[in-house]
Amino acid sequence: MYIRDNAHHDEKQFGFALEKISNNDYGFHAIYFVDSFSGSLLLSKRYTAKSSLLSEDLISNFLIALNLFIKEINEDNNEEIQDINFRETRILYERRGRLIVIAITKKINLQIERAILREIVEDFYMKYKNYINTFKGIIDPALLKYKKKLESMDLNSLFKFKINF
Repeated sequence: MYIRDNAHHDEKQFGFALEKISNNDYGFHAIYFVDSFSGSLLLSKRYTAKSSLLSEDLISNFLIALNLFIKEINEDNNEEIQDINFRETRILYERRGRLIVIAITKKINLQIERAILREIVEDFYMKYKNYINTFKGIIDPALLKYKKKLESMDLNSLFKFKINF
């Protein structure tokens, strides 16, 4: 790790790397809002360039297919993916009725990531519940208003409880 003093441009080496996380995104790379019946991508928001390598439809369809695969191989059919963990990345799933919201995050703190995602899901679902439940394949331009809200939203403000690190 190097700490740079911008006034003096001094660096101190401590032997390990700490990456600064933007205060505004708490490690979220992208969020996808998907209709689980049709697999249609309703809305997405990318927070980092890391999530821009693949098309949004390809990503959302793959993640929905993975969830359907898990349900298919499970005998009681009530199992759904909650999260998928990689070395430095996590994929979180949240469901409300037909709506599945999938977030790709930098692994920082599962409780905080899940709390932030749940707040977003609840807000989106309450605003667009009727639209989601009657979705027939046509994306309503009103959803773009929510994308603008996501762009200006401080995700940290959605975190309602404190966790000791």
